[in-house]
Amino acid sequence: MLNSHIHLDFDNVNSPSSSTTGVIIPSTGKDNWDSVIACCHSNDNSYFALGIHPWFVKDHQMIDLHDLEVRIEEEKPIAVGECGLDYAKVKDQNTQRFFFDEQVALATRFDLPLIIHSVHATEDVTDLLKSYSKSRGVIHAYSGSLQQAENLLKINFSFGFGTSLTNPHAYKLHDIVKFLPIESIVIETDDRKNPDELIQVAERVARIKKITVDQVIEQCDQNTFNIFKIS
Repeated sequence: MLNSHIHLDFDNVNSPSSSTTGVIIPSTGKDNWDSVIACCHSNDNSYFALGIHPWFVKDHQMIDLHDLEVRIEEEKPIAVGECGLDYAKVKDQNTQRFFFDEQVALATRFDLPLIIHSVHATEDVTDLLKSYSKSRGVIHAYSGSLQQAENLLKINFSFGFGTSLTNPHAYKLHDIVKFLPIESIVIETDDRKNPDELIQVAERVARIKKITVDQVIEQCDQNTFNIFKIS
């Protein structure tokens, strides 16, 4: 069972048990590029992404985008991210959009998928992605509407779901998972303390889609392999 988004370099996140057969560890900015790379060097089934998270754009300058480009060329991450837009937590929308745009351009140049954080910004995220015809990747911890999901699906983006989905009252999320083809879904635990909660996410997807948990795990693993070109 693959965890498509876990911040294993965070002190508050425990290591997963053997039920997790692989992990993708996205960075949040220049301050943890080295730590996510180090995390993955010690484990054959760990893969890292390099990017600048919208929460931390204020701590970055133009030179950091150049450094990111160099790191991508030298370190060969499997994705660019975590990047995106968060209009709930960060008020400076213009700076966020600039950094996100630059990272989508980098992903396109290096033919890499994106790991995207999008909160109260799905329309702007979608519009920007549409301007890069070769962009691809995952909207992690998806929180937009069903209509917005449909629009993202049309431009070949996939959707990450975590423990929010296990809330029995998360009706909107449940409806979105019911609508989406299973081939466009990946599962994750993000910064949750206990990454073994991943099985609960798979169980909820199975219940919503009316298929077995094994089918969910097999398909979501395959989706992760396909998106990030890992094996």
